[in-house]
Amino acid sequence: MADNDSENGTQRRFEESTGSTRRSILKATGVTAIAGTGLAAASGSASAQVLGPDVIEIDDGLFGWSADGSLPVTDELLVFVHGWFGDTTVSSQASNVENSLESGGYSPTETVALEWPATNFNFIGAEADTENVGEVTADLIEEFYDSGGGNVRLVGHSLGGRCVLWTATELGSGYQIETVAPLGAAADGSEVCGSPWSAGLDNACEVRNYHSNNDSTVGSAYGGFGDTALGTEGAGCDPAPNYTDVDVTASVGSHLAYLGDSMVGSDLAGAINSGSCDGSNGG
Repeated sequence: MADNDSENGTQRRFEESTGSTRRSILKATGVTAIAGTGLAAASGSASAQVLGPDVIEIDDGLFGWSADGSLPVTDELLVFVHGWFGDTTVSSQASNVENSLESGGYSPTETVALEWPATNFNFIGAEADTENVGEVTADLIEEFYDSGGGNVRLVGHSLGGRCVLWTATELGSGYQIETVAPLGAAADGSEVCGSPWSAGLDNACEVRNYHSNNDSTVGSAYGGFGDTALGTEGAGCDPAPNYTDVDVTASVGSHLAYLGDSMVGSDLAGAINSGSCDGSNGG
């Protein structure tokens, strides 16, 4: 993957010593691996794709970033955000996640996939865009609660994991998302342990970060000396009482395998069904 402008000197020295920068990793493996998400997600039947979840597009237009629709006002809403190169198959990716949750015992009333312009060979730009996507998603969720909606279960894969953490950070005062779940988040652990996301974790009732030691795509691009790759090793700290690192190494064999994984679905469904994070906005 690509260089992050905010990397500290220690990380830069680490990259120089290994001869690998995030940009060089991108050229070698990132495009093929993450773009392959579309191939993995497209494994469902044609009818499943036709009958898949609703899609709301988030894009940068003439007046800035905005969405082309609103979230459906319902009791239990699953919202999925894709990662890099995942916009073309976001509906099937969301269906895979929904199916794994249903197999684990949780069935949302409705599912929505958020599509953003992630088919972009400029990874640095795509990574930066996740903050904008998170801000628009926060606006959508606030509108959902204001309209009488129930519970939101927000799941994001890869760069989508960054989007959902930004969403919690951007959420306005008085709002709290019931569940935030990054899957193989393309991020450093220090970003959850400190800036920019630690302060926003309280804007979620529960944050469950799913990571796998087999996720070499994220592991080769993030972390380093004094840090961790959030989607591979977890945060490496205890950033908040409502935050849990969930190690799914035994089940998830690659960066793409979180989508539809039975262990991820079972654990997240169990956490949701515990009822500890229902109606956190008074719904």
